[in-house]
Amino acid sequence: MIQKLKTLIVDDEISGRENLEYLLEHFCPRVVVDDVANTLDETEKLISTKKFDLVFLDVQLGTSTIFELLQRLKTIPFEIIFVSAYNHALKAFEFAAIDYLLKPIKIESLIKAVDLAFDRVNNNILSEQAKSILSKLEQRNNSKTIPIPVSDGYEIIDVDAIMYCTADGSYTKIFVRDRGKILVSQSLKHYEELLLRFSFLRIHNSTIINSNYVKQVSRADGGFVTMQDGKVFSISKSRKEASFKKLLLQ
Repeated sequence: MIQKLKTLIVDDEISGRENLEYLLEHFCPRVVVDDVANTLDETEKLISTKKFDLVFLDVQLGTSTIFELLQRLKTIPFEIIFVSAYNHALKAFEFAAIDYLLKPIKIESLIKAVDLAFDRVNNNILSEQAKSILSKLEQRNNSKTIPIPVSDGYEIIDVDAIMYCTADGSYTKIFVRDRGKILVSQSLKHYEELLLRFSFLRIHNSTIINSNYVKQVSRADGGFVTMQDGKVFSISKSRKEASFKKLLLQ
């Protein structure tokens, strides 16, 4: 019987990693934190070279999501607990029955999740939850639609028809071909998580574009793109290199 769960923490924020380590040390004696990672590459290297019983995975890592890595794995020989600051991200995946913690982490929720992982590991149960999410992700990637909240429910939108999305405070404006603008009460971060697996690119803190609708890419004035409908968007300095690489080499 395993006495302590050998654990990896994946979070791109130092405060997030340190806070979780502190909580595990003081409230979860069955856990020993063996390593930490803050990028997809670091995570992939660690789980391919070391054995872990339990892995805490932050959903969002910079401009990527942890699901990009999970899709590449042939097997998942450890228990997973997702961690996210965005409740909408959790809702998008809770149908896969994965344990998750919402930041800020509640101690009682953490203890309950760790106890469940401990029981599963010691009963030699390969993570059915992990296999479930891989199956759901495969189904999800085969679907090219997303739900958009409207006044009386949700409207299913074909992602190929979405030209770009812009932030409007805590709201998002979604511009759909042959339809116009849809204003939704969800953040741009939410749609970034949903759309980046397709042909979308976040070029600015306030802008996500569908690269299929880009008419022109310019390096002038710091960099900007012109969309097929004539709309012009600046590329932020911090996203310039990655944006040009994707737009010019696609």
